[in-house]
Amino acid sequence: MINEFQQIIRAYRKTDFSQRNAALATVVGLSGSGYRRPGARMYITDDGQWIGAISGGCLEGDALRKAREVMQTRQARLVTYDTTDPEGENFGIGLGCNGILDVLIQPIDPNDSDNPLETLERVMQDRRPLTFETALPDGAGVFVEELKPDIQLLVFGGGYDAVPLVKLAKQIGWRVVVTDDCVAHLQPKRFGEADEMLAVQRDDVRKQVPIDAYSAAVLISHNFKYDRAVLRELLQTNIPYIGLLGPKKRGDALLDEVADLVKPADENRLFWPVGLDVGADNPQEIALSILAEIQTVFRKTTAQPLKFKNAPIHQPVHGISTSVDLAE
Repeated sequence: MINEFQQIIRAYRKTDFSQRNAALATVVGLSGSGYRRPGARMYITDDGQWIGAISGGCLEGDALRKAREVMQTRQARLVTYDTTDPEGENFGIGLGCNGILDVLIQPIDPNDSDNPLETLERVMQDRRPLTFETALPDGAGVFVEELKPDIQLLVFGGGYDAVPLVKLAKQIGWRVVVTDDCVAHLQPKRFGEADEMLAVQRDDVRKQVPIDAYSAAVLISHNFKYDRAVLRELLQTNIPYIGLLGPKKRGDALLDEVADLVKPADENRLFWPVGLDVGADNPQEIALSILAEIQTVFRKTTAQPLKFKNAPIHQPVHGISTSVDLAE
């Protein structure tokens, strides 16, 4: 949901509150199945504009009407939508989701530094997990979210094939940092979408590159000595994913040269050749393969076709307490 959250925050920042009122609709409960999960958000202004979604499109119109009422009363409201009857005349007509959604609609006060959108932006910027509790109206309970930062992609090497990797990662909504020890490789016209471009000497990676528990590194420089030096640096951090571009023999050679730093547990975070086997044959397809593997690792999934999964696509949600990963 991270890309959607970013769009919502941008819309919030652009809102002229001297002329407009706004509200935030959040899915806080789900019984059965639904198109959106708890934590999904929809930002609404009183001129009928909205960003984000709480359903596949069938509930947004009614949520807009109720949000306008909330803006007028300045009182939060909890709304329940029953989509269990796909043939009925209720909001679930034709949806077939077979679920009951609880949606919290809150007025947004731009002068409140702890309003839900300010809090959400702080989590995204600080890159620290946060347990966020929201009291529901009329004593209906508490919506608890464990908000976690999105994935941060660290691209080591500013070659031509790093360009689609950066673009696709940004389209997903990840934070992206491109770094190289050759300033000429860090061209804004190629990597203008990146959050940061860092000219960092290969032996200073640990000191100058922002590495945290939600980071994934991809070594894509095609320079063996550069990759070896960066790999030595990364192995001395707790970064959970390190991908090495190139054939397996090249990766084996790299690891042989840093064998003094490789521990048995590192096998779980080292990936060479980097990427899933999707038949990738060009830089764009390789980028897709790499990002799919990173998401698989961070989400702890199998990457097998969903048709072979003998269980619900998502874990069942019970009650109104949940854990929300911003990278979803």
